[in-house]
Amino acid sequence: MTSSRSRTARLLAASLMASVAITVYSAEAQEKPRSLVPPLGQTPSQQTDSTSPASSTQTPPEQTKVIEGSRIKGAVVVQSLGGLDPASIGTLTASTGGFGPNMWQGTKPERVVTLLKFLPIPSASPEMQRLFRRLLLTAAVIPQGLKQPLELIKLRLDKLLEAGLVPDAAELIARIPASSMSPDINRVAVELNMLQGKNEEACRLADGSQAVAEDNFWTKTDVFCNLISGNMARAEIGINLLDETAGEDPLFFALFDRLAGGSSTLPENDQALTPLHFAMMSRAGAHLPYPDIEKAGYAFLWALATDEKANINERFTAAYESLGVGSIPPVLPRRLISAGAFTDGAEEVADLGRIASLYRDAIAATDDLEKARILGELWTAGESDGSYLAASSLTMPLLLQMTPADYGGAFELDALRLSLVAGEEQSAIAWERGVRRGALKGDFAAREAARKRIARASAYMLISGTSGIARWNAATFDVADLDHGDDVAQTENVGLYLNVMEIFGEPVPEDLWSSALDLGQVPRLSLSNQVIQRNLASAAAAGRVGETVALALSALGEEGPGMVSTETLGSVLTALKTVGLEAEARQLALEAAVSRNL
Repeated sequence: MTSSRSRTARLLAASLMASVAITVYSAEAQEKPRSLVPPLGQTPSQQTDSTSPASSTQTPPEQTKVIEGSRIKGAVVVQSLGGLDPASIGTLTASTGGFGPNMWQGTKPERVVTLLKFLPIPSASPEMQRLFRRLLLTAAVIPQGLKQPLELIKLRLDKLLEAGLVPDAAELIARIPASSMSPDINRVAVELNMLQGKNEEACRLADGSQAVAEDNFWTKTDVFCNLISGNMARAEIGINLLDETAGEDPLFFALFDRLAGGSSTLPENDQALTPLHFAMMSRAGAHLPYPDIEKAGYAFLWALATDEKANINERFTAAYESLGVGSIPPVLPRRLISAGAFTDGAEEVADLGRIASLYRDAIAATDDLEKARILGELWTAGESDGSYLAASSLTMPLLLQMTPADYGGAFELDALRLSLVAGEEQSAIAWERGVRRGALKGDFAAREAARKRIARASAYMLISGTSGIARWNAATFDVADLDHGDDVAQTENVGLYLNVMEIFGEPVPEDLWSSALDLGQVPRLSLSNQVIQRNLASAAAAGRVGETVALALSALGEEGPGMVSTETLGSVLTALKTVGLEAEARQLALEAAVSRNL
């Protein structure tokens, strides 16, 4: 369910900073000069509220210009110090999760565009999804020389939509001043409202647009808006204007007929879905097969998941897939399960039906031992479906309610590593103690198996950097403890662990590498790109944060840290650590270890 849509390695780029803006106030003789640069990431109204006294009424001087519009809250007076650069606009500052206003310092402007253009959509790594979002939303100064700043902001919006981050795209576009809105960006604003079910707002933004589009978007939108406002006469005039292009968009005409009271059958012609189509379908109560929605992209899955009128099973399917790519929080699929998702029709999507059923059983379980059994089955179902981490985030509140104890098998180890992935360090520490208690029970074989689980638990704790019981001790570490025995390729995980330890400053003597070789090593099928890695190392050495993050994401690709070579993963971790992102590097290393079942 959460597999990648395209395997093209994409480079990355980001966003940002607010323009050189200043609200002009009445001058007093002894008043201290005010800063010309507003705090990054603030909306225009926030900038005004944070600096202007209520009594200030003086008219701005002629050399300033007012940026205002129906989408901008209030008005901003911007001093002409080179003009507003819309490419620098963002919603995140350094204090709210952004990478800071100078993250692109030292990067050529055309390189920013290239990085962003080829930025992959991470579909298998929560930490990559966080880095992707932070990169695109950070307010940061773009180096001078960018020829088309509006194209860069449009590129950022497109990437957010491609990843299904509809609310983030809507918030970013709301920061763009009216004077910087191009027809292309205005279209994105209209389509964002359509995906969110805000048809009236979409129509207000589209009203009176004279822009030309090859697909007649504005004319079709005008038809739709007249339909929903009850102005059938104008809607029919618009339809007549489109008659000659009817063959190019049969879905639009069929949906128009539905909205006008007809009963046209929706065409089965594999036509590309648009936000306008989606808005019309939702309004008309029409239905397309789920695979058609899925093929249209993550933004449409987000729209389906949040559409209260849609079929609950399809909403849950869309919400769960969106959860896997990080565009939907787990609270929505939980709510949909509680509302009855897949109580009927579970056989249509067997894996998801089972996950929903197991989740309901886990909620109903009153005994922790029974809950552990059910959660273990649910995680196994997620692993077979390719959605192990999505399944874990769905169930995290249930896991946190449990008392860590010896539940048998590998449950405690799963609970520990999934708590670490979720950032629940105290829970992980408690489960680490539970894993260690298991070594004191049973016969020799049981205690030996428990000892190996302790070694693996210690590896997860040390990789994550969590302060638990585990301590790195090269003298007592036995590489055989991480050998699963039945899978020769699994022996490479020893190298993964030793490599991560070295990157984060722990001494690894040569005899451990030699012992790892004695286990037998088989090259694993993995992804790598030498060009990306070389540029990544150069960017990190020069301290170019934005470029480093973008290239790190590109090096890992859509499939995430579990699928790249250990060498590539090491390059990414080293680069991120070099630019001060050690916590993020550790999280990626942890996800790689979990994905490879260290």
